[in-house]
Amino acid sequence: MTSGIVQTVGTELFIRRNASGYHASNYTDTVMDLKDIPLDIRIQVAVAVTLAVGIWQALMGILRIGYLAVFLSDHLVKGFTCAAAFHVFTSQVSLVFGMKNLKQRNGPLKLVYFYYDFFAQIMTVHVPTLIISCVCIVLLYLTRVMINQNSRVMKIIKIPFPMELIVIIFATLISYYMDLEGAWGVSIVKNIPTGLPAPHVPYYAIIPDILGRTFALSVVASSVLISLAKIFATKHRYKVSANQELIANGAGNIFGSFFLCIPTTGALARSAVQEAVGGATQLVSLVSAVIILVVLLALGKFLNPLPRACLGAIIMVALINMLKGVLEVKKLWKVSLIDASIFMVTLLATLLLDVDYGLAIGVLYSLLTFAFRMQYGKVSVLGKVRGTEDEVRPVEDPTVDEFAGARVFRLYGPLYSGNAEAFISKIRRAMTPVPGAARVASSYLTPVPEAEIPVEPASNGSVESNAGFEPDLEANAHTGVTRRPSTADQRRNVSTVVDGDGIHAEATSLKPLSVIVIDCSTINFVDVVGAENLQSLGRECKKKEIKLALVNCSEPVYNTLVLSGILSFVPRDNFYKSVTEAVEHLLPSDHDRL
Repeated sequence: MTSGIVQTVGTELFIRRNASGYHASNYTDTVMDLKDIPLDIRIQVAVAVTLAVGIWQALMGILRIGYLAVFLSDHLVKGFTCAAAFHVFTSQVSLVFGMKNLKQRNGPLKLVYFYYDFFAQIMTVHVPTLIISCVCIVLLYLTRVMINQNSRVMKIIKIPFPMELIVIIFATLISYYMDLEGAWGVSIVKNIPTGLPAPHVPYYAIIPDILGRTFALSVVASSVLISLAKIFATKHRYKVSANQELIANGAGNIFGSFFLCIPTTGALARSAVQEAVGGATQLVSLVSAVIILVVLLALGKFLNPLPRACLGAIIMVALINMLKGVLEVKKLWKVSLIDASIFMVTLLATLLLDVDYGLAIGVLYSLLTFAFRMQYGKVSVLGKVRGTEDEVRPVEDPTVDEFAGARVFRLYGPLYSGNAEAFISKIRRAMTPVPGAARVASSYLTPVPEAEIPVEPASNGSVESNAGFEPDLEANAHTGVTRRPSTADQRRNVSTVVDGDGIHAEATSLKPLSVIVIDCSTINFVDVVGAENLQSLGRECKKKEIKLALVNCSEPVYNTLVLSGILSFVPRDNFYKSVTEAVEHLLPSDHDRL
């Protein structure tokens, strides 16, 4: 993304300067190739981008926008980091195999194109480089598995064995004395510039031109940073402050812009390497920074013979644990199909498109699933647990009996504009007699489990199951179908007639529905639309002389309902603390409650 901004803004800046002076405003739709833009202009734009990104990140942290990180769920982050790790892994393939003509691709499907080129050029593999890579990978992996991840060995040596450092030292010495580059054609680091650039004030005159473009870059960089932080925080069981990370990274970018730095964010490969060698605190980063500073100032020339394949091998081995994250989908699949789909969508989008596109698609898909869950929340019909005084559970439990003449509903989630109408519609259908059920004498409805749906269809129709908001609460006017009474029916001596949606109305042994109770214990908030729908239900219950009660309302929910005018339809006395209390107080005395 940085290179795209440099290319676009660099072209505009180059044309303005060459057309009519330094501050001319002559724009063009033509975009020059990046290599054709003069180096000084590229540096000026890149450094200005760094400053702008730092400003954006610092502002987001100061304004406490880091709370939006809650939308980066753990399964989204795991899918994203797993795919991003594969991108980094792929970037090392050409180094490990010594394929100098294998170029990195950019844009969507770049992995597909890259591996197509890789297998097309597989015969150009540089064997000496591949041998060096394999030796390094084997040594690094065996050290990790047999020493650093072996609890018995770690009790003895106390600190992780620094095989990465040993590999670099010995590879550099062997390359120097055997002249691996000259004699065998092995690609080496060659030249590490020494010293630090003198500080310069960024070219802030173009900041207004790039603020809009750099906002998207800063959001992506911040998301990657927080995602990595959450991954390691979860693994090592510590907490991360998203706002603190934003301020720290923003300050780093602002400071770095005075030393010709490009925008920085969390580095997946470097973080994985540091974690693999046992780094656990900020002290490790300080030591690493000091060592890099020493290398830049004095020791860089001694690392010139280091084979680049060794660096690629170190990064590949460090990423193995992150690549194993793909196995997480098996666990998620057992627990939640929606969470598993978030993981897979983010993973595949990041793999097939690119890191920034994949992250955006993952977040968007996660928000869509969140909205879906909110809109189609679970609704249960409650009954009293047999042998208890006031314990209630969903009627699907075989130890639960429904309240005769009363129906108790529980909505799991908020009652808001997205689901209020559908929820109230389910309750209305429970108040309406089932047409076509010949032996029905009441409007009392009871859900039938799908496994018990009738086996003898009526002569003029077949049974089909709906998959709506909550199928067990539907009651449509399909032709009646008889079935053998269930154990619960036999216990209550009830005959049953089933409609085509798996909902049945019970026969003459039960009294008409006279009480509806809504258990609000799992409703965390109600908006204006939800309150209006409850008022509409209360108005309808009043007309049909059905008592409506609300149970276990939290204080915010109660206040919202009262302010909306619910007391005009649901008296204050009809707010109860328990379901059984509401049923006992509101049912007529001639009802057999169970």
